[in-house]
Amino acid sequence: MKKFKCLLTAMLLGCSTMSFAQFMNGGGSSSSSSDVEAWKGLRFSYDRVFINQDFDDPDDLDMNGFSVDYEHAFKITKKLPLFIQTGIGINFSRHSDSESESDEYYGYTVGYESKNSITQLGLNIPINLVYGVKINEQLAIKPYTGFYLRINLMAKEKEEFTLNIPSEFEDYIDRNDYEYDESYNLFDKDDVNELYGSDDWKWNRVQFGWQIGATLDISKFNVGIGYALDFNEITEKTKTSKFMVKLGYNF
Repeated sequence: MKKFKCLLTAMLLGCSTMSFAQFMNGGGSSSSSSDVEAWKGLRFSYDRVFINQDFDDPDDLDMNGFSVDYEHAFKITKKLPLFIQTGIGINFSRHSDSESESDEYYGYTVGYESKNSITQLGLNIPINLVYGVKINEQLAIKPYTGFYLRINLMAKEKEEFTLNIPSEFEDYIDRNDYEYDESYNLFDKDDVNELYGSDDWKWNRVQFGWQIGATLDISKFNVGIGYALDFNEITEKTKTSKFMVKLGYNF
């Protein structure tokens, strides 16, 4: 994880260096940084969400997800290509795992399957400082850094346990005594206490964090990468971070 953060930071610093050099050399040419205009558009991203737990031998709860964002940028200086970018977006992420086991007893196969999943839905509001540089009439690089507010709208954990038994055993084993399919609201103290034995693990509704990234505009389309890290815990001794790969379109 630390190596990945260093690699991402180096890539973004490289983008910033290229942008600065282009700006200094672009002077009064038609392809200078000052030609970058304010924009608005839609962004679609794949998100890899890392669950960072501050205790020994943590479970692997990393999530896959996606985001859909509306982005709007405003130029804040006349001479420098600096912008304030904000907007609003919806993000969805999910973790799931399962395990199963079976054995032979007197010629019969008896087993079970256990499934667990965590699903999260959030509203994201960023505010970023963006430096834009126009490479030519079709290309522009825009590194950014800033902060975000995320409102966690929904967080649920689901646990499911099913038996795999031969039909000959159905008269002797009541599935209802063993099988279950339960869903828990991770914002609800009672549900969290039932699930974990303590309400200390209840999720927070509001997260604040820092992010860094860069986009490459190709005419009205763009691609980008980014990294985001929460300042505050989402639950006991647990923070989240996120790597994003983005595709977008500017209006």
